[in-house]
Amino acid sequence: MTRLLIRSGKDPFTPVAAESTLTQDVFNSNSGNYLFQHAVWRALATDDAELVSNGTLSERAKPKQRDGARVNAEFDHFVIPMANAFRPEFASRLDRLSELLEQVTIPVTVTGIGAQAAHGQGVESLESIASTVKKFVGLVLDRSASIGVRGEFTRSYLLGLGFPDDAIEVIGCPSLFLRGRDFAVDKKVDMITAHSPLALNLTPEVPGIGAFATAQAQRHPHLTYIGQDAHDLRLLLWGTPFPHVHDMRAPVHLDHPLYQDDRMRLFLDTWSWYDFLATQDFAYGTRFHGNVAALLGGTPAQLLAHDSRTIELAEYHRMPFTVMPEFTAELRAEELYDSTDMSEFNAAMPETFDRYTSFLERNGLAHIWQDGAGSGDFDDRLAAATFPPPVHPLIASDGHEIASRLQWLRQGMVLDITRHPQAYEQPFPHPPWNGAGSRHARIQAKTAEQLAAQRGQIDELYARLERIERSSPRGLTTRVLRLIRRLFGRS
Repeated sequence: MTRLLIRSGKDPFTPVAAESTLTQDVFNSNSGNYLFQHAVWRALATDDAELVSNGTLSERAKPKQRDGARVNAEFDHFVIPMANAFRPEFASRLDRLSELLEQVTIPVTVTGIGAQAAHGQGVESLESIASTVKKFVGLVLDRSASIGVRGEFTRSYLLGLGFPDDAIEVIGCPSLFLRGRDFAVDKKVDMITAHSPLALNLTPEVPGIGAFATAQAQRHPHLTYIGQDAHDLRLLLWGTPFPHVHDMRAPVHLDHPLYQDDRMRLFLDTWSWYDFLATQDFAYGTRFHGNVAALLGGTPAQLLAHDSRTIELAEYHRMPFTVMPEFTAELRAEELYDSTDMSEFNAAMPETFDRYTSFLERNGLAHIWQDGAGSGDFDDRLAAATFPPPVHPLIASDGHEIASRLQWLRQGMVLDITRHPQAYEQPFPHPPWNGAGSRHARIQAKTAEQLAAQRGQIDELYARLERIERSSPRGLTTRVLRLIRRLFGRS
């Protein structure tokens, strides 16, 4: 049996409550991460493989010396599905992964990694992270035949950093290969109308997105906005507005019409996400994986691309997309649907799929599409799993959302996540993370360590003073001891 350690927030079968997903950041701040993580899991779940999620803990804390030794001892291969990791905001996580890889001697394979630059900018905008990227990619290539990147932009970036051409393979995003080589998507209806069921996904920080979102909501009463990131989940769970987006027309606060009309959702698992999007006629918006989820549900989608990371993926997979660095209220869903042609995407699938599976084989990874490999118990485990429903706004009419929040609060507050009945337990706590997912919990743990150290210092000081008392005039020493007792509660 081959044991694979998979970089993923969780495995594809384990349900995690919405509150725990947020508090422990199981989805790495964005539910879209599950799509490529679980697609890689599905691909590698052969009859002869045992897969274990690392909870992405390897990059959240500085690794300890024993972490790499444990990986080497317990696993045969470390597989690291990634996304837009070559960006300044991710540099600290990449550095911690590099520290771990320095200890790892087993094969390491990275899939779907990409560079991110704003629209109109090139690789020069990534100069500040060059040393971080060089170290990480160098360590990966020392342990693998090649690295799988998202598209030509990322490939050119790594070539510019001096890596050899034959070590960089463009494989796109593994999420799109979940359904296999013959997967295709076609339009369900000839045209959409004001009453068509539509799914909208957005990046609220993009200029003009508020006017665009509000106009879509007004024109299409059966439109549903699908949120993906931690801010969306916090808004749905607690009514907390986005702290950094001040456009009141964007769906980032509880007074927005989409929130008040209960037309916002966030899915905690990919499978229920695909099922919902299968009921829609069309999906569109700025989120790459939001549109991929629609395609995997069999629904046509158009990406409204606003940066390099989404453009290179759309170009590689030949997904329908429109470059949209700025949004306006005039943009019409009907026109976007009319311009959506799935034929190129469908035609490209066999070629891109074969390139992906060849990459896996080159790096010594057996996959379910190989003859005789089988798919283990993946389908049985998935069929047996029960996933939580999508998260609604707090004002959902049946009161279930409010009741769910109150129940969670009653069972355990944020600082109690390690004892909470619905807390997610990492299957491979590596490195030890103390169960502390929230900022408050990390502060609490650090404070406890500091108090323990201070107690040790107090005890040492107390013992020294007692020794002095035995060999010195009692008056001064006795007064000092009394003072210590009053200050620190010693009896």
